[in-house]
Amino acid sequence: MGEMTVNRFFEQKKEKLMLSLVAGESGLGRRILRPVVQRPAFLLAGYIEGFAEKRLQILGKSEMAFLDSRPPEEAEASFARLADFPIPGVIISRGMHPQDYMIRIADDKGLPLIVSGLSTDELFNQITVYLDLCFSPQITIHATMMDVYGVGILYTGPAGIGKSECALDLVERGHRLIADDVVTLRRHAGQVLIATGSPEAGHHIEIRGVGIVDIERLFGVRAIRIQKRVELEVHLELWDDIKDYERLGLEDTNTTYLGVQIPKLTVPISPGKNITAISEVVAMNHMLKVYGHHPAREFVARLQEMMKRKENLNQYLESDFE
Repeated sequence: MGEMTVNRFFEQKKEKLMLSLVAGESGLGRRILRPVVQRPAFLLAGYIEGFAEKRLQILGKSEMAFLDSRPPEEAEASFARLADFPIPGVIISRGMHPQDYMIRIADDKGLPLIVSGLSTDELFNQITVYLDLCFSPQITIHATMMDVYGVGILYTGPAGIGKSECALDLVERGHRLIADDVVTLRRHAGQVLIATGSPEAGHHIEIRGVGIVDIERLFGVRAIRIQKRVELEVHLELWDDIKDYERLGLEDTNTTYLGVQIPKLTVPISPGKNITAISEVVAMNHMLKVYGHHPAREFVARLQEMMKRKENLNQYLESDFE
């Protein structure tokens, strides 16, 4: 999204964060330009170097106690110094009521002054999570997203390859649909890729020859999820006799979305191939790798060990003339 106004933030979060506007209503159009918040303790004490003026500012118990401990003219000058910066707004936690000079300065400067009933830490954490979601980069792709044994699998491939049919079969086997055809990917903090569907499409699937089916109504809420972390991509394509497909799985292939790297498997489609069963194996195999077991590499290592033992035995028998 890139930016949002204080008014939008206030309207969307006023109930959950227990917000009330006490001053500076004329400044609700100010823009929030950073997905983080800050406590301006150093600035209130007089140190302004490097102050992050594009962030929402939170005054907690410590900041309010500091201002109350100063002589009235010093406290007012400290808050006026804060209000002189083009900050989006100020939020006071713990339901503490602002001093009269704060209200006066906020109204004069058009600075939104908001009080929250939450504790400072809880307010800080909830705003950070909300802004991270709002500012997280996103893209929309043509794909199908499924939760298979708790593993988020993103199915990609050309139109008509069978992504939706595979999703329907997986749902019948107890797995869960996140989105079909249109998938929105968001990058969250910590290099996490989250997939959601579009509100317009909901949890519908288009099956060629049948039409649109409503998965939630047909199979119930157990068959759907609103969002899921993307853990790997399964790319479906028609079998190509010329192409050399992976046989052992020793080398891991990756793909990147929004700067987040995830494993990618290419599965060729041919008549009689059970993509649903393969998907379940892919999900379980992925979890084995997460827990530190790489079946292909372990198999090759065991095979090499057996060959080494056999070679040692043959060498021993060759020199045994008893």
